[in-house]
Amino acid sequence: MKKYLFILVCIGFSTAMNAQLTISEDKPKHFGAGFVIGSVGGYTAHHMFDGNPYWMWAGAVGSSLAAGVTKEAIDKADYGVWDNNDIVYTVLGGVASAVVLDLFLKKSKKRRKYRPCNCYAESYKPKGNMNLDFFDITLSESHDITSALQAERILQLP
Repeated sequence: MKKYLFILVCIGFSTAMNAQLTISEDKPKHFGAGFVIGSVGGYTAHHMFDGNPYWMWAGAVGSSLAAGVTKEAIDKADYGVWDNNDIVYTVLGGVASAVVLDLFLKKSKKRRKYRPCNCYAESYKPKGNMNLDFFDITLSESHDITSALQAERILQLP
């Protein structure tokens, strides 16, 4: 049953399509820009969310979508023309980059376990018995965080 349904859908699409598809010269540029921007967004999301593939896909496709919509908004403001096909080709570039990133950044079974953040702020442990007092900025009359912290630091000096 599924085989016949698939054949029927393929025949339906093949009759509805044109024999020759004309692509303007700027569409490959949109695809390439979407690929590059999607690669950067997906790779960044991959590292921010500890290798979660869903966030990697969201970063790749979302960043290329944002770039495509932004570019078309600029084109609309400058030239008065909005082209949805440009956005489609930019997002397709982002999808292609997500596929490539998904293939190259797959985690091995050894690395799938949760690994904590490598940031120093999370892993900092004070040595000895340091007195960590927290300063409430709302008690400062100036409400300027820089001057309040400097004054607090000066008052703590021996």
